[in-house]
Amino acid sequence: MKVVRGCSMERAVFGLLTLCVGLVTGCTTMADASNAQGQGVSKTFAAPFDVVWKAVPEALSSLGLPVAAENKQDGYILAEHGASAFSWGEKVAVFLTRVAPNETKVEVVSKRALATNITARDWGPDVLQRVEQMLVHTK
Repeated sequence: MKVVRGCSMERAVFGLLTLCVGLVTGCTTMADASNAQGQGVSKTFAAPFDVVWKAVPEALSSLGLPVAAENKQDGYILAEHGASAFSWGEKVAVFLTRVAPNETKVEVVSKRALATNITARDWGPDVLQRVEQMLVHTK
């Protein structure tokens, strides 16, 4: 058996595999965020769906959350915030629901990119506030 720096090759490989599994396990994907509808914070706005739909990507962008995917027909927009000095990043799903012709519900689900990331930010309140600001400026 060949020894590498005081430990066997098998132990080194096992340690590397354990590290890789640890880094991958607990990671949140965009699919996890998009499947979490009903678990976020929400607010109903007195504005038509199309007006709110237009405001959401602008609000996300202004917060530094680039849109990763969107589906107007199904009423969702997915965004993500990359890793920073304080966080491994977050996945954000925004769901829009027509309540009435001039009312649209917006729900924001914010998920940690890494489950053990206790410093991850909850983007929900900030996104809702920014959407409201965008809607006020469009009137």
